[in-house]
Amino acid sequence: MLPRKQLKCGIVPHPLEVEDLRQIYFLLTYACNKACPYCIEPNVHTGKYMCEKDFVTGMKIAKELDFKILYLHGGEPTVHHDVVNYAKLAKKEGFLVNMFTNGLRQDVLEQLDGIVDEIRFSYDPGLDFMFQNQAKWKSRIKLYIMATTETYPTEKSLMEVVNKALDLGMGVKVRTLNPVNPYAYKYQFVPYLHQHLLTLPEEKIICDGNKAAYRMENGVIVRLGNMQLNPGHLKYSVDPDGVMHTRFTHSQKDLIVPEHEIEAKKTLFQPLIERLRKI
Repeated sequence: MLPRKQLKCGIVPHPLEVEDLRQIYFLLTYACNKACPYCIEPNVHTGKYMCEKDFVTGMKIAKELDFKILYLHGGEPTVHHDVVNYAKLAKKEGFLVNMFTNGLRQDVLEQLDGIVDEIRFSYDPGLDFMFQNQAKWKSRIKLYIMATTETYPTEKSLMEVVNKALDLGMGVKVRTLNPVNPYAYKYQFVPYLHQHLLTLPEEKIICDGNKAAYRMENGVIVRLGNMQLNPGHLKYSVDPDGVMHTRFTHSQKDLIVPEHEIEAKKTLFQPLIERLRKI
């Protein structure tokens, strides 16, 4: 087996990786105008806003480390009063600029349209305002569907949402939950999605952002948040105080009480995941 190539920033992508991992997340603020039960940020709702000086300094370091993609992140980035200016600064520096958003600040997103390269809506059932016609946007828009059996009890119910977004020209990605807190731990498995991983030929399995994934027949990627193919990988972020980190601190892991049924499900995937990790 050939040695894995290390990027300048120290990240070592898995050989099956389909994403460009030269990406850094700028947590513009911990503030958020929503309360998602699967949130990975332990400091959410504690305020804190990144100042322009720290943003510019962070970009300088990011360029030295050869990052190509800059994510505007949070909390909720659109509640930062200077997010539009920061997006312009990042584009001026030559970054591909993406952002994750809950989509509630439509007024801010309209200002960011055409500046940000890709706007990723974190979708929850019932938020129909997120279904947007791509033809009306300059930026690429993408629906990130956080799938659980609570929200999508059947594959049919999930595919109705996927197809609705695709029909509008939106990009789509389906993600199961990263088990970072009690809620996400409980709902990390979506049987009809995880079962596909066990039945697929191994050559059809990919790595997406360090997690096991596969493509649906329509090309939509399903990323399994609890199936880590690249343990210990570096994931860079800059917090609202301007401090750079090489790993994300996930929320409330210390509050998780392991359940036998869930742990038993994990063992079914262990042989496959261990083989894929060694590729």
